[in-house]
Amino acid sequence: MTRTYLFPGRHGRSYIRVSSADRILRQAFARVGLEGFSNHSFRRTALTRMHNAGVPTKHIQRILGHRTLAALSGYLEVTDEQVEGAIAKLVF
Repeated sequence: MTRTYLFPGRHGRSYIRVSSADRILRQAFARVGLEGFSNHSFRRTALTRMHNAGVPTKHIQRILGHRTLAALSGYLEVTDEQVEGAIAKLVF
């Protein structure tokens, strides 16, 4: 049975290693003049987009493999507008 990989390695027999993907991505960022980005930036963006789309945090936690919600919360970006919107929903 032949395995198919979403990100195949250079010779197609296995998947690309994290270190190789990181190196390729950093080189691409350098070529276009972007600084301060890494493969981790995509992870943070994906988490934040799922969260903003209303995906429950427990689901996001499981998808990304975080053991605790505390570990996950460090990745989620919350805007001032989101905080204000949450407060505005309070009914007394």
